[in-house]
Amino acid sequence: MLHICALGLAWWHISGALILSGAPGSRMVALGRLIGLLVGSAVLLQLALVSRLPWIEPSLGCDRLYRLHRYCGFVVAALFLGHPVLLTLGNARRHHVAPSRQFLDIATDWPYARPAIVASVIIALVVASSVPPLRRRLTYDAWHGGHLAMYFAVGLASLHQASGAEMLKQLWWGWYWMALHFAVVGALVVFRAGRPLFKLAQHRFRIDRIVSESDDVTSVYLTGRRLERFSFRGGQYANVAFLTKGLWVPHPFSFSSAPNGRFLRISIKAVGDFTSRIRDLTPGAVVLLEGPLGAFTTAGAAIGRKYLMVAGGIGITPIRALIESLAVDDRDVVLVYAARTVNDLVFAAELRGLTPRCHFVLSLAANTDDGHEHGRVDGAMLARLVPDVQEREAFVCGPPPMMNSVIGALRVLGVSGSRIHHERFA
Repeated sequence: MLHICALGLAWWHISGALILSGAPGSRMVALGRLIGLLVGSAVLLQLALVSRLPWIEPSLGCDRLYRLHRYCGFVVAALFLGHPVLLTLGNARRHHVAPSRQFLDIATDWPYARPAIVASVIIALVVASSVPPLRRRLTYDAWHGGHLAMYFAVGLASLHQASGAEMLKQLWWGWYWMALHFAVVGALVVFRAGRPLFKLAQHRFRIDRIVSESDDVTSVYLTGRRLERFSFRGGQYANVAFLTKGLWVPHPFSFSSAPNGRFLRISIKAVGDFTSRIRDLTPGAVVLLEGPLGAFTTAGAAIGRKYLMVAGGIGITPIRALIESLAVDDRDVVLVYAARTVNDLVFAAELRGLTPRCHFVLSLAANTDDGHEHGRVDGAMLARLVPDVQEREAFVCGPPPMMNSVIGALRVLGVSGSRIHHERFA
């Protein structure tokens, strides 16, 4: 609220006369300036949302922050394009020239206008790549690289902002705006880059061994110094970069074992170029961890002794760590784990050892007499397998369609929304 007041005061001080004059194009120019200030503020908000601020991310979870970040991104892109359009059309009317001529004048004569134009192009391309039909065609590395280019675009746009009328004519606003930038960028550098590097220096994470869990799932065991001081909760994940050729781009992977002070374990399903190369890793390789991240933990659940875990596919990884954490306190845990075939069941023996009430659901198995459930997890199956489902804290993790179906079924069965916990890792 304080920032909105400061922004409005700065804008009115520099543009109030234009609005009151009523001259052709003046109000359009004033609106363009206001949008420019809003764009700058929204960009700072976007950076803050992804800066891993420790007092925001754990309470909301990265998935909710990223969804908000994504929606804001489309708004920022629209505003970013509206700013030059309004200034061009407004000044063209004020100076009685064609919009094309006015745009050329702005590009050649205004301070740092060309960097701002380049920034606009980069932002437009990145936002376009985030539209679902295009996003699904991109590899994770291409998507990640595009978003890294956004930092370059923000830097170019900031040069243009620093030379704006609001900065040049109001010293107090210039100092305030610069302090705001330093605070947000500083938080980004400290928590996104500094903290992972500090943890690497502190713990010296390295690959201890690679274990094949199934035909397409591999567990990577990590070792290091003073791992008992690396604090995380079952259900959380980390952005993991293997500092070896071709695998240095960070990818999000859940911890598949609870904290034990001896090793960390992440389990990875081969679903693309990067994950298909995990089995090529060698022991001793250095690993950079950004995390722990996520709010898919029992910290957000009401205190109780009865839990329901529903997992689908590789969604078993955070669920397995959650069950291990609860087993220490002898909690009553029911697991419903859906997979395609018996060969796709990961950690089956471990899960049976952690909780006696394991229900494995196979969707493609031909033999219905193999001791497993068959079909898909729906309300009827949950009501039959877990008669006291309304009394349990429910944790759901798996492919988005499966999660949506299970969450809907739980609500129909009378489980309150506050007792249904999920995090959309996709």
